Amino acid sequence: MLIEKSNLVGLPIFELENQLRVAELVDFFIDDDETKVEAVIAKTDGLIHHQKYISAKEVIDISKAALIIQDVESLVEPKEMIRLHKKSKKRAKIVGEKVYTKKGEFLGTVFDYVIENSSLSITRIYLKKLFDQRIIHSSAIVKIEQHKIIVKDNFEMVKPEPIPTGAHAELA
Repeated sequence: MLIEKSNLVGLPIFELENQLRVAELVDFFIDDDETKVEAVIAKTDGLIHHQKYISAKEVIDISKAALIIQDVESLVEPKEMIRLHKKSKKRAKIVGEKVYTKKGEFLGTVFDYVIENSSLSITRIYLKKLFDQRIIHSSAIVKIEQHKIIVKDNFEMVKPEPIPTGAHAELA
């Protein structure tokens, strides 16, 4: 199932073992080379919220309704995931990043992206430039950097089709 990142932020995170809500999904750490989720960034429930990381290996399932992890031990302090903690300030957040071709042509700014739930891979990114919107498949992505995503020079960008009034758009 394909799910837009904008539909995942704020999702409840449940642990499978006791079937309790333990946190809320805030964002993702994306592997710069493979366009895959490395970790989920979460905030814990309760009076005082703490930021925690969940390794992608600990994610059992993700849907439009919830993210499921094995148990509460899957939530770890950011400093425990040393490599990710070190690059947390320099990570590409994807949404808000500018997209350029290898030749340097500015294509637009990412306003959303789509994740495939079983592999936790980005399948496409959505761009906006003035009043124009485009979709770029992940196979066109060459490099993800902080503040910039580089794509191939020669690839086909898709313009989203307008959704008829009253229709509900769902990715299949």
